[in-house]
Amino acid sequence: MLPDLPTPYNQPELEVSISPPRRPFWRYTDLLLFIGLALAATAFATILAAGCMAVWPKLKADPSGLLLVLQLGLYLLFYVCFWLVFRIRYDQPVFRSLGWRASGFPLSLAVVIGPALAFCVSLIASQLHTPAIKTPFDTMVNSPPTFILFALTAIVAAPVFEELFFRGFLQPLLCRTFGIFTGILITAAIFGSAHGAEYKWTWQYILAVGIVGFVFGWVRERTDSIIPSTVMHGCYNAVFVGALYFSKHGNLS
Repeated sequence: MLPDLPTPYNQPELEVSISPPRRPFWRYTDLLLFIGLALAATAFATILAAGCMAVWPKLKADPSGLLLVLQLGLYLLFYVCFWLVFRIRYDQPVFRSLGWRASGFPLSLAVVIGPALAFCVSLIASQLHTPAIKTPFDTMVNSPPTFILFALTAIVAAPVFEELFFRGFLQPLLCRTFGIFTGILITAAIFGSAHGAEYKWTWQYILAVGIVGFVFGWVRERTDSIIPSTVMHGCYNAVFVGALYFSKHGNLS
C-alpha cells in the first residue's frame, strides 16, 4: 500500500520577499551620461551660433534673437538627452518619470505663490545691498519680436526644462543619498550656482536664486510632482520679465 502523498494544503508555504521598486530608478551614472550629452549639445549650439554670426556679421551687433532661438533649440536637444537616458536605457517615459504628474496642490495657489516669492526675494536682496549689474537679459527688450520670444522662453520653456532637470532628475537622486532636507538644500545650491554666470557671480544673486530653488524643491517633495513647482517658476519669472520691460520702457504705450 502506497503512503499518503502530501497535498498542496499541507505543503509548507514558501515566503517570497519582493523588494519595492527603487525610487528614483535611475542612477548617478545616468546623471553623468545626461550631463555629457547636454555638454555635447551645448557645444554644438555654440558652434552653430558662431557659424551664423560668421555668415551674417550683422548678428554680432545684436545677437539676442539668434541666442534665444538657439536656446529653445538647446532645450529640445536636452529633451533628446533625457529620451536617450529614459527610453533607451529603461524603456520609461520621460515626463512622467521626472515627476510630471497630477497632484492635489491647487495650481491657482502656485500662480499666487510664484509672484509672492519674487517680491519676497527682491526684499531680501535689497536688505543684502545687492548691487545693480548689467545682465544678458537687458538687451532682450530692444524689439517687440525679441521681447516676445524672450518672454516665452523665460516664462514657459526655461521653467519646464529647469524643473525637469533640477527638481525632477537631480533632486530625487540627492534626496535618496543624503535625505530629503539635505537633498533639497544641495539641489538649491547647485540651482543658484548654475545661474551665477548670468549675474557675474554676485553672491547675493546666487543666494537669492538658491532660496527660490529651495522653495521649489520643497514643493516638489511635498506634492510628488514638478507641475506645481513649474507653474510657480513660470509665474516667478513673469514678475521679473515684466519688471525688466517696465524698467526699459516705463509703460506699455
